[in-house]
Amino acid sequence: MRALRLAERLLEAMVAFLLFALVAMVFTNVMMRFFFNSGIVVTEELSRIALSILILTGAVLALIQQRHIAMTLVVDRLPEPAKKAVVALTGTVMLYGNFLLAQGAWMQAKLNFSSNYQISGLPSATIYVAATLAGTALALVVAGRMVLILSGRMPADKFFQAASADIAE
Repeated sequence: MRALRLAERLLEAMVAFLLFALVAMVFTNVMMRFFFNSGIVVTEELSRIALSILILTGAVLALIQQRHIAMTLVVDRLPEPAKKAVVALTGTVMLYGNFLLAQGAWMQAKLNFSSNYQISGLPSATIYVAATLAGTALALVVAGRMVLILSGRMPADKFFQAASADIAE
């Protein structure tokens, strides 16, 4: 659990840094266009890359912190063995989706390693590598929770816990 807490803190720091970088780039460009009728061209590409990485990082962080929206109306009424079956089914579908994300992003990354963004010169594969890492991290979190729940070390309700559960408490 210590490694998960450390990863969570690192992801939070990364999200904060990326948000700050985006605000700084946009603010600087707005001020430069307003006062000097020019802007920093490279920020167009950098902000697109930063926003993409921010979204992927935020998705992983939200899954770790169980901040995704969940519809638990039916699952809440099921007995524990049925909840475990739903965890197995739902988790398998989620793992498959994460596998597709990671595999597809890696295929795109391999295709784009040889090309660069025109202005910044960064590899075009940057976003796809981040998506590959995000898909892998998402799969690890889901698989870890599935193992804990199916082995009986965590209640099945924890798999479906979402942001709304925190609000209700």
